[in-house]
Parts: sequence; C-alpha cells; structure tokens
Amino acid sequence: MARTKTFLTPAEYGILGLLRQKPAYGYELQRHFSGRRGLGRVCPVEPGMVYANLKSLSGLELIDGSWDNTSYPPRAMYTATEAGEAAFRRWLLSPVARLREVRLDFLVKLYFALKEDRDLAQQLIQAQITTTREYADEIAQEQRELDEDPSEFDAIVLQSKASAARITIDWLEKALGNVAEYAAPVGS
Repeated sequence: MARTKTFLTPAEYGILGLLRQKPAYGYELQRHFSGRRGLGRVCPVEPGMVYANLKSLSGLELIDGSWDNTSYPPRAMYTATEAGEAAFRRWLLSPVARLREVRLDFLVKLYFALKEDRDLAQQLIQAQITTTREYADEIAQEQRELDEDPSEFDAIVLQSKASAARITIDWLEKALGNVAEYAAPVGS
C-alpha cells in the first residue's frame, strides 16, 4: 500500500517530470540536476538525494522501478506510473501560491511546460501573473489597514512584500513576452 505524504518537493516533481518524458536510471536523472543549465540551475540535487527521492516516489507508487540485467552491474530503470503522471500534471498546471516559491517551484514547472508545449508555458505564466497580482492586492489592502508608522516593523515587512510582488509581476510579464515571441509561427 502507498505511503501517505502531503506534498512532494520540487526535486521529486522534477524527477517525476523527467520520468514522464522517458524511463531512466538514477545516474541519468542526476545529470539533469547538476551543472549550470536546465534543472541544475534552479534545483541542484546531490546524487544521494536523487536516490532518496526515487525511493520516496516509489513508496508513493508514483514511479515504478525494474532491474535491467543487460549490463553489469544491474541497474534499476524507473518509469512514471499512471498515478505519477496524474500527480505531475495536476502540479504542473497550477501556479504557486507563495511568492517565495516562484524562484524554485514555479521555475521547475516552467522548465517542463516549455519542453512540453509553449502554449502551456504561456498559460502557466499567465496564471502565475494572476496569482501574484492577487497577492499584491492583498498586501496593498493590509498596507491600507495598517495604522502604524511606516518605519514600524510590520509596515517595513509589507513594503518588502509589495516590492517583491511588483518585481515578480514585471519579470513574469517579460517572460510571457519572451515565450510568446518565440512561440509565434514564422512570418506572423
């Protein structure tokens, strides 16, 4: 029976996403999380943690492993299960709720969305812009309700959150423009 776990880490979703694309060995997966390109740029994972994540995903029955005895030493080949495919898809299609998760969770989602379908990537970015605007509106409302001196701690914290939201929205809008520009058919 599958273990109960309330959430997966961005690295676990990354592994699941890679296994959706094609079956792989642990070492092959590790290569995606090292270096200064792709997933390694935003979600570096040590080799031992890749195997710990594989064990966790297997225990949740989101991936399946089988032994490949055609080489020595035998290696485990992993694939995503139907439940893993469904869990990944649900995760991929939803924007992140917390602004601090944009730099990791959202970027891992965007990595896979760009590989899967540029239209999907645009939809994901647009959904994240909407979510971030809603967050910025909530912060603005808190700022209006705050009856403290602007130099008080809570006021300073809200200023920081408002600034981060504005910067994030600007960046997301630029990213959306970049993805839309490169997704447009030639000659349009």
